[in-house]
Amino acid sequence: MIKRLLINNLITFSIIIISIVFFFYSYFFASVVRTIAEDELIKKGFDPVSYVEEIWYSKIIPTISNDSEEITFILDELFSNKELAEEKYGHRSGTGSYSFMVNGEAEIISLNKESRVGTLELKLSKEYDAQIFITIGPVIKKDSVRDAVKFIKFNDFVNQLDFAGVSRIIKTRVMNEIIGPLNLNNIVGKQISFEGAITFDRNDKIFITPTMLDLGN
Repeated sequence: MIKRLLINNLITFSIIIISIVFFFYSYFFASVVRTIAEDELIKKGFDPVSYVEEIWYSKIIPTISNDSEEITFILDELFSNKELAEEKYGHRSGTGSYSFMVNGEAEIISLNKESRVGTLELKLSKEYDAQIFITIGPVIKKDSVRDAVKFIKFNDFVNQLDFAGVSRIIKTRVMNEIIGPLNLNNIVGKQISFEGAITFDRNDKIFITPTMLDLGN
C-alpha cells in the first residue's frame, strides 16, 4: 500500500516537473524563434515614406476618385442625420471624428495664404450655415485622407507614432503633388473641381484636404 502510494506520488511529481520544464522551454524557445524571424524588420523599423509610396497611386488616389460622394450630398446627410451619415459613409480611427471621401465643383470666393493653415473658401451649388474650405497649407492639421479611405487601420500598426507617420507623409504628398502645382494667381472667382476628404468635427467650418484639384480653363 505504501509502495503504491509512493509510486503514485512519484508519477504525479514527475508530471508536474515535466510540465514546468515544457512550459519554460516552449516560452523561451518560441521567443528566440520569433525574435530571429523578425530581427531584421525590428532593426529596420517602420518607414512611413515607403508605406505611403506603395499605396499612394495604387490605392489612395483611386479609392477617393472612385468611392467619394458629392460633397453637397454628404453635407446634406450630415446636417440631416449625423449619426446615420457617419455609419453609412464615414470612417474614423479609434473614437475620433468621422472622415468622409468627397468630390465636387465650386466657385473660389476667397484666398487666405497669410495663415500657416492657408485656405481657399468655396461657394458650393447649395448654401450651408458652414463655411467650406480647401486646405492649401503649408500646414494641414487634419488626418482626413488617412482616416477616410478605410483601409489604413490603426490596429495594423505597431504604435501610434507609426500611424501618425503615415498621415504626416500623406499630407506631405498632398502639399507637394496636389497643392504645390496649383497656380494661386488671380484664383478668386474661378471654378475648381476637387476630390479629397473632410473630417466632420465642427458644424461651422468644413476643411477639404484635396487629392485632386483642377481649375479647368
